[in-house]
Amino acid sequence: MSLVTTRAILLRAHPYSETSRVLRFYTQGLGLVGVMARGVRRGASRGRGALVTFGEGVAVLSVRRSRELQSLREFTLQRTRFGLAGDVGRLAGASMAGELVLRHAAQEPPGELYEVLSAGLDRLEATGRKDLAGELLALVWQMVGLLGFGPELEACTACGRFLEDEEPGRFDLMAGGVRCSGCGAVSGSRLVGPRSRVDLRRFLLGEVPRRLVKPRAHLSLLEDFITVHMLGGRRPRSFRFFQFRPSCSRADRYVPDSR
Repeated sequence: MSLVTTRAILLRAHPYSETSRVLRFYTQGLGLVGVMARGVRRGASRGRGALVTFGEGVAVLSVRRSRELQSLREFTLQRTRFGLAGDVGRLAGASMAGELVLRHAAQEPPGELYEVLSAGLDRLEATGRKDLAGELLALVWQMVGLLGFGPELEACTACGRFLEDEEPGRFDLMAGGVRCSGCGAVSGSRLVGPRSRVDLRRFLLGEVPRRLVKPRAHLSLLEDFITVHMLGGRRPRSFRFFQFRPSCSRADRYVPDSR
């Protein structure tokens, strides 16, 4: 058994008893960790530092590799991120990011992904409402790429030919990437213009395009992509609360060319 001190973001908490909770932290040093926190509910009721979902701080853990749940010795909260809970859209974006980490991050080294998640949660909390969709898209697409599920945006998924810079294409959801104009459409594919491919590349780098056209269509594509490729066909629960989630008309079910 060893003591490990690491930065940690609380993603989920479940009651275990009248005084204890089971916590799921994403940590900088250990990645995704399940933790038994004994006595924390009693401490919170007495006004001592309650644990906050998406809060970040320094955790001291008693670690035994053979155990499924480690023991929490201490947690010093440094960022509460209360602003996420104060807005349904921000909370939905943070919840989607957390859902991907809980589902897939156990297989990945935590270094870069931890920093991306931490910085992305800060941006979601601080951004204005009109820029919220862009920040959500940038955070979640970047995490999709870091977790090894990034879509193919350069070469046609059917014939392998690289698309020209100004060539329109279609996004083949089941194949996980674009099809060239010569290979045509398959059922469920969507038009994707050349500038929209540029926007998707920027999202995968964690960048927000200067001018985002039709955020509903981009969010629709992201929702469908992670449903098929990352959540086993189950739609992310958090998307139902996001204000930009499409209703969705047929005209909005494609990624527009943002020129």
